[in-house]
Amino acid sequence: MASIEKRTYKDGKTHRWRVKWRIGGTGDWDGRQFDTHTDAKRFKALVDANGDHMPPTEQLHEHGFGYLAPAGTGPAPVTPEPERQVTFREYALDWLSTLIKPHPETKRKYLERLEKHVFPRLGDRPIAAITRREMREWQIALLDAGLSPKTIANIRGETIVPIFRAACLPGEDEEPALRTYNPMDGLPLPEAARHERDILESPDEARIFLEAAYEVDPEAADLLLTKLASGLRWGEVSALPPRAVRPRLGTIEIVQVLRKVNRRWVVEPKPKTQQGYREVPLPHQVMQLVAERAAQPGREFVFVAPRGNHWRYEDFYEGRWVKIRDLAREKGLPRRMTMHGLRHSMLTLLATEGVDLAALKTMAGHKSVTTTLNVYVHATRKHHEPVRRIVGGFLGVDKLSTVGGAVG
Repeated sequence: MASIEKRTYKDGKTHRWRVKWRIGGTGDWDGRQFDTHTDAKRFKALVDANGDHMPPTEQLHEHGFGYLAPAGTGPAPVTPEPERQVTFREYALDWLSTLIKPHPETKRKYLERLEKHVFPRLGDRPIAAITRREMREWQIALLDAGLSPKTIANIRGETIVPIFRAACLPGEDEEPALRTYNPMDGLPLPEAARHERDILESPDEARIFLEAAYEVDPEAADLLLTKLASGLRWGEVSALPPRAVRPRLGTIEIVQVLRKVNRRWVVEPKPKTQQGYREVPLPHQVMQLVAERAAQPGREFVFVAPRGNHWRYEDFYEGRWVKIRDLAREKGLPRRMTMHGLRHSMLTLLATEGVDLAALKTMAGHKSVTTTLNVYVHATRKHHEPVRRIVGGFLGVDKLSTVGGAVG
């Protein structure tokens, strides 16, 4: 059986412990020295268990005494597996699940945008490895796919930037941050060429557009007709409540703020500004259409989607507007027509017909007439023919032509 000897150095303070034993109990002496009494006792137990023999190499390594094993007899070195990196999709879904403040409908919109516009390109990339170049190319790809800079800015500002910002912070359990910088910082939004002629300029263009709309879906066409005739914003017309329709006065009264609470639209009595209170007159035929819809019992909204609720922008755009827009293009309308362009169309028409600017601003619900003129009123060709007539008269073109003159 092995024994332990305590050895004290000349300074009287340093101690070491030696485990010694006779090999096999009767053979020559053998031993090993340790810095701590605890290690000496652990090693003695191994020697005893092996019948007063040196423990085998496997036991030495297993119990932390591998340094006592003969050189070159240790286990083969284990190559550590590379640490698995978190993908953008995994991190984004986890980030979305931890959000508290947004309404569930808002979180659903975030997820929908991520799945449609972000995950196909970035979802399987390690979030720590995504570069600023990748994000710039991602923005350009969305622009090339037909998304407007404003839509790209919404996707970027509502989801992409916050996700990367969160990845730059330590985890909830103080895990190291996944990134050292946000690749969206300082990255400009893509610029697209502005197409000014995204409005309906003539009765013929309005007729072609409405024919295309009613050919695709009469229900959706009624909403678009009302939007075009009133110049209402999407949120105002899509969630228009029957109580706002005033058939006897031929107007739609915009006096409420619509806000979603617990998946229901709630009408609040106080708009944010005075511009929230306004009346929008409608032509008799359009007013009759809207009034008939508003009079139907049990309706919470004038225009109802197939699922029985108000129209969500994404559903209407994908399921109705794209088909209407494409059909209208085939019939000869400008290629850059947008739903918001219908509001621009009405305000431009009223401005070119001489409607008082103050009245135009009020109908639009703008705080400043500058916004109405600089953003919503477009240049049209309606003035071309009067200009030709006036300038021709000034130059005497008619008289020159009658005497065989030539105009250089």
